[in-house]
Amino acid sequence: MRVVELPNNEGIYDVNFDIDKEKFSIKWKWPKDINLVYVLKTNALEDFNLDNISDRNVKLYTREEYKEFNGYCETIKEINQYKYWIFPAVEADGDILLLKQYDGKNEIIVSTGKPEVLYEIKEKRSLTSFFSKEKSLEISVYSEMHLPKDALCYVKKHGSYPVSKDDGICFDFINNIQAGENSMPPIVVDKNEYVKVFIKDVEKYGNIYDLKQV
Repeated sequence: MRVVELPNNEGIYDVNFDIDKEKFSIKWKWPKDINLVYVLKTNALEDFNLDNISDRNVKLYTREEYKEFNGYCETIKEINQYKYWIFPAVEADGDILLLKQYDGKNEIIVSTGKPEVLYEIKEKRSLTSFFSKEKSLEISVYSEMHLPKDALCYVKKHGSYPVSKDDGICFDFINNIQAGENSMPPIVVDKNEYVKVFIKDVEKYGNIYDLKQV
C-alpha cells in the first residue's frame, strides 16, 4: 500500500451510519471509477494525524463487499465512540494506492451508545462553617467510560445556580476522568456562590455524553 494525495475532488462523500441491535453499518457514496476503499478506525477522542496512516491501521474493502453486506458492518462490543475515515483507493503498477482525502466528507463519528456521566456536589461542613463567608464544595463524578479533562467543566455563579457554561465563571478540571467514581479536590467559593457541572465543548462532546446531576 502506498499513500498519495487525492488527485481531484471526486472523493468519498455522504457518509452515514445505522445501528441495528448488535451491529452497525457505515454507508457512503462512491465516486465514479472507484471500486476499492481503505477504512481507518480510531477512538473518537484520539488526536490521530493522517500522516500516520499505514497498512497496519487500515482495512481494504471492496465495492463488491459493500454491495453484499449493504455497507461496511461491525459488531457492537461496547459503548464507545469511534471515528472512521473512508479513503478511495486504486490499483496502479501492482500496488494499491490510498488516496488521502482532506475535505472531511469521508469522515464520520459512530456512537455505539451514549455513556452516562453522573455528578454530585456536596458541601463540606465544619464547626466554623456557619460563621465563615466561604464554603468548601466536593465534586464527585461517576462515568461509564474514560473522559478527557476538557470534556467537562464546572461553573460558579453569584446569587443563583448557573444555567450554562457561559452563565458564570468557568473552570477546567485538573485531571482526566476515569471510568467509575472520581472525587475531585475540594473547591472553596463564597457562601453566596453556586456551582454546577457542564459539558465544556458542546459541539465536540454534546452528542457523546449524557450528563446528569444526582
